[in-house]
Amino acid sequence: MWTRYGLAVPLLLAAAGCAAVPTPAPPPPRPAPVAAAPTPAPLPTPTRGWEERAVDAGSWRYDAGSRAAAFVPTGSANPLLTMACSGDMIRLTSALAGAVSLRTSAGTDQIRFDGGSAALPSRDPRLDRIAFSRGRFALEVPGGGAMTLPVQSEIGRVIEDCR
Repeated sequence: MWTRYGLAVPLLLAAAGCAAVPTPAPPPPRPAPVAAAPTPAPLPTPTRGWEERAVDAGSWRYDAGSRAAAFVPTGSANPLLTMACSGDMIRLTSALAGAVSLRTSAGTDQIRFDGGSAALPSRDPRLDRIAFSRGRFALEVPGGGAMTLPVQSEIGRVIEDCR
C-alpha cells in the first residue's frame, strides 16, 4: 500500500506544480479613423439682436459612443456645431474662426476658434452658461456670421459625460 501511495503522491505534486503558460491577450482593435466632415456653408450675417433672432431650424443629435452632440440644420447632413468630449476637454467644432462671441442669458463671453475648433475644459463655466441659457444661445463672429441655436438636453449630457 505504501508503494502505491508513495509513487502517486510525488506524481500528483509534480503535476500540480506544472502551470500553463498564459498567452497575452490580443491587442484591442484600433478605432476606425473618423472622416473629416465637409465644410459647412458660411453663416448669415445677423440683422437683429441675438435675443430677437429666430432660432436656427434643426435639431441636436447625441451619439453616446463618441460622447458628442451635433446641431444639424433641417435639410442638411452637415452639423453647424459639434460638442464632443475628449478626455477632460470639450471640443466645439464649426465653421467659425478667430475670436467668437458667446451670447447666453447669463451674459457675453469670448471663445477662440482656431482652425474651426475650440477646446474648453469640461468644468469651464461657459459650458454651464450654454446649457442653462434660457432657450437659446448664440455664437457670433465680429462683422461676420452668427448662429442662434436652441438649448436642448443633449448639450448638458455631453458636459456631464465629460465631467
